[in-house]
Amino acid sequence: MAITSPFEVLQALDVSFKANACGFPVNTSVTDDWVGVGFQINHVPFLARMDDVSEILLPPSTIRVPGVKFWVKGLANIRGALMPVLDMKAFLYGEATVIGKNSRVLIVNKKGLIAGLLVEEVYGVRRFKPDEHKDEKDPDMESLQQYLAGVFVDHVHQWNVFSIDKLVETEQFSCVVCVG
Repeated sequence: MAITSPFEVLQALDVSFKANACGFPVNTSVTDDWVGVGFQINHVPFLARMDDVSEILLPPSTIRVPGVKFWVKGLANIRGALMPVLDMKAFLYGEATVIGKNSRVLIVNKKGLIAGLLVEEVYGVRRFKPDEHKDEKDPDMESLQQYLAGVFVDHVHQWNVFSIDKLVETEQFSCVVCVG
């Protein structure tokens, strides 16, 4: 059978391609990456799950609240809502954060607590494969173990995974009013 028209040429090509076609490769083992926000407190790199941080802001102006713990910077007006801003370096290490050009506030909303966590610097989004997570404990972080959930290691840092869930569950963090 001789091909006489361009349409017949296309039909012949279609038949030939379908006869010789192989399917696309299928990856049946798709795993989601662990995604977090990298930040620094007291020159130590940390990660928080991306789902735990709703926003990252420049440090806002705050109004001091009398009678609260020293690590409570004060209240800030964030888009019309009053929100406590909490100094994480002061909370974890007992020394106030010196606010600089790289300082940021991580907005968290966990278990009814909406707050801004002041950190020295934010490194941005970091992605890791779930099998890169290690449950090992960094011996230098002994005093912070109650807030940590393992580590990830990349070519630059050993990232301590900071658990916002563990943080908001502690009585020390939820009790911001000075007693006595």
